[in-house]
Amino acid sequence: MINAAIIGASGFTGLELIRILNKHQYISKLDLYSFNNAGKILSDFTQDSEICNKKLLKFSELDFDAYQIIFFACPNGTAMKYIERVDPRKTKVIDLAADYRLDDEKVWEKFYEIKHQTPELISEAIYGIPEINRDKIKEAKLIANPGCYPTAAILALYPLLKEKLIDIKNIIIDAKSGYSGAGRQKIDSELGERINENFIPYNFFHHRHTPEIIQELSKISNQEIGIIFSPQVLPIYRGILETIYVKKNKNITDEKIQEAYDKYYANEKFINIEKSKHIEIKEVAFSNNVSISYHCDKSEKITIISAIDNLVKGAAGQAVQNMNIMMNFDESTALIN
Repeated sequence: MINAAIIGASGFTGLELIRILNKHQYISKLDLYSFNNAGKILSDFTQDSEICNKKLLKFSELDFDAYQIIFFACPNGTAMKYIERVDPRKTKVIDLAADYRLDDEKVWEKFYEIKHQTPELISEAIYGIPEINRDKIKEAKLIANPGCYPTAAILALYPLLKEKLIDIKNIIIDAKSGYSGAGRQKIDSELGERINENFIPYNFFHHRHTPEIIQELSKISNQEIGIIFSPQVLPIYRGILETIYVKKNKNITDEKIQEAYDKYYANEKFINIEKSKHIEIKEVAFSNNVSISYHCDKSEKITIISAIDNLVKGAAGQAVQNMNIMMNFDESTALIN
């Protein structure tokens, strides 16, 4: 049994994390901290009857040594301000924001427009996609929980890049997300009204997840990949669906594609491969699942569909999956699949 704390508990990701950890059989104590909403009850932020009576505590009163695991469910740039207060001999940290996702601090500062305060810790952080980095996660003290768009894209492409089955210079990722991915602040301001009966493309070529996707896919292929990443916001609350267009290398059959997915994902609890099926967001909502299908015609092109719940496998669920591995719990504890 362990004690856990969530910092930033009133945001969309924080609430999702509470919902999952509230049912976790190995959490003996779960404390919720907030910078701006301390003293409030979660009923101010959610109608979920199972968690709505929980109270938010003052961040300034947090004793970092009192917990075996701390989750930062905060805006980018928060975890790096406070992580040096954590004793890694006692406490593990999972950052659900982007502070430690990028290997190059200069690239990070360019895209996030903040000076990185603890660049010396970047190399110590493990990029937390369990299906790829499970062995490293087991020994990790600091996890950089991946972005939601990157999770869907990387898992869809990983087997094909690993087996060198596709052209690495011409990958198109057409990504659509529910509006919860924008965060509470943006929805409470202008986005809430704009998204009603609407469908919004944004940040082409400048999205903060672009360098994250390129970085991780390039590691998999052992050479620099080329992508076009086009994010859009759907008028639904949760879920991501990415339609990914790639070209097969010469003499690669459809059977080779299926063999690659089987090789890497046959034993993965949360990944479902559905050849030729038209995946829908509803299939993965509220679960930690990734549903992937691929579609081939007589040409050399493949269309891949990848769907996740952006708040679960794209954020809180993957964080709990990482915690389970770090703490040597069964990996699927408290997670729906």
